[in-house]
Amino acid sequence: MSATVMTPLSEGPAEPSSHDPAETFCRYLARQFVAKKGFSVGTVPEADRLIASSDIVLTQNHSAPFTILCLVDREANPDRTFDLPLQELEAIARDCMKYLAADPLGLRKLTTPGELSVAIRVIEVGPTSDARWDELKTLTSAPDTKCHAAALAVDTAKGEVRWSSRLDRPERTFIEELLRARPQPETTTGPFITMPVGTTPVLTLAMIAALALIFLAELIFAIEPPTRPLEPSVKTLFAFGGLQYQLTIERGQWWRLFTGPLLHANFSHIALNCVALFFAGSVLERAVGKSWLAAIFVIGALGGACGSLLINPHDMVSVGASGGIMALFAAMVVLSFRYTLPEVRARLRNRAIGVLVPSLLPLASASKTLKVDYAAHIGGAIAGATAAFVLLRLWQNTDALPGHRRMAMAVIALGLLGALTGAVAVPLKFGFWTAVAQLIPPEQVPKKDSDINESSARRFIETYPKDPRSHFYSAIVLIQNRDPQGAERELRATLADRFVMEEVLVPSFNSYVQGLLALVLSDEQRPDEARQVAAPVCQGRSSPIFEKLQAAGLCANSRR
Repeated sequence: MSATVMTPLSEGPAEPSSHDPAETFCRYLARQFVAKKGFSVGTVPEADRLIASSDIVLTQNHSAPFTILCLVDREANPDRTFDLPLQELEAIARDCMKYLAADPLGLRKLTTPGELSVAIRVIEVGPTSDARWDELKTLTSAPDTKCHAAALAVDTAKGEVRWSSRLDRPERTFIEELLRARPQPETTTGPFITMPVGTTPVLTLAMIAALALIFLAELIFAIEPPTRPLEPSVKTLFAFGGLQYQLTIERGQWWRLFTGPLLHANFSHIALNCVALFFAGSVLERAVGKSWLAAIFVIGALGGACGSLLINPHDMVSVGASGGIMALFAAMVVLSFRYTLPEVRARLRNRAIGVLVPSLLPLASASKTLKVDYAAHIGGAIAGATAAFVLLRLWQNTDALPGHRRMAMAVIALGLLGALTGAVAVPLKFGFWTAVAQLIPPEQVPKKDSDINESSARRFIETYPKDPRSHFYSAIVLIQNRDPQGAERELRATLADRFVMEEVLVPSFNSYVQGLLALVLSDEQRPDEARQVAAPVCQGRSSPIFEKLQAAGLCANSRR
């Protein structure tokens, strides 16, 4: 919002019992429009040209029409006049038409379908001659236009209002009432505070686009086919940085606190979150600005991630921006206490609570297709409400947007650092998770050698050919069938994939396979080669097969 020359207007209300004799009626009139009609000081960038031709510019975007008042104080400066022509006023009004759609919470109150879209009122306050009034009347649009300009002349000495159009009746009636009743006692006990004029929520839309691109990457670079359309597998979510206690805390992959909130489990998950993010983000971007919107989202995302780690089972993977989104809605409830208009406060709270309640109560929002992480919702809501409460305490009434932006930028920097660290770590670990996706599922892994037979070994080779254990199980069957050459071939195939054997599977399995290969070579009467293969296992002496190697004389030179 652009500032006007009337900075003191936002410093506090007029005197409660009497009109300040040093204050002109123009300034008093502006205070009354702000206090009683919901106008804000300043205007949108498209209307900046009005500021140079006016002493005070006010804007009202809570009800139709979208109205801009251009007040000229001729009591303070009798030679001052409004100097823009009608054509330019109508052009400015047309430029402001886009703000009619910038109302995501439905805060603009509509009355009749035929009501004007954008209205500009030029109001000169002070002595007005007939000649000057004839000039002002030229600033009047045709009655049927959607972008309408009109002029009023307020002669405070005569106590009368001249008007040029029937469409300016709301402003004219209000001014006439003030003229008859002035000085009017103030009804407010503090400075009038309302939301800035809405603009395009650029950051909110950018955040939605970023989440959509990340979800698209989950689908394109999935490490295994999805089980359902547009639903990445759990292993893909692990690979992309999904949040899990064992990986985040026990293995120190702290960056998952930042990457988990950027991922989504399926299309309905991201679609619901993006819709909610638009409704909450577009309002807060208007109320607190881009930097604090992003900071509250980061705080909520971290709060939601911590809630998941504290409450959920340690083996559960959690993804989704819900923690950050719940923080935005919780912040809306807290920040609604800042605004003077009961209508604004009520609608902010009702819309926010309408999302928060079903999102925080499992019985109210149970879903068969999507498991909701209520721990993340609760953690994010608490974090967002706390951040908004602190922000509310620090926010000066004279500031349209909250200060302390360095604090907000520090929080944003923390979020970006965590996300960038994850962006580096995910590709480095992608090979690991790709290999994991090709392994035999844990529930299918044989628990003992007696569970392995020719049928199961053949099935493992056919279904999981890239799992070294499939070759190992085949080797066990060949040993049982007294085929040492075939067993040697399968054991060497088991050890061939060094990355999986050394980085993915447990180290003891690699030692066990090497020891078993050494025993097979010994049975084939190849003792020197058998000792060479057994040497690393004998040095460790911790493998379960060590005693068999020692009994076969393959660890004769090992330390005792």
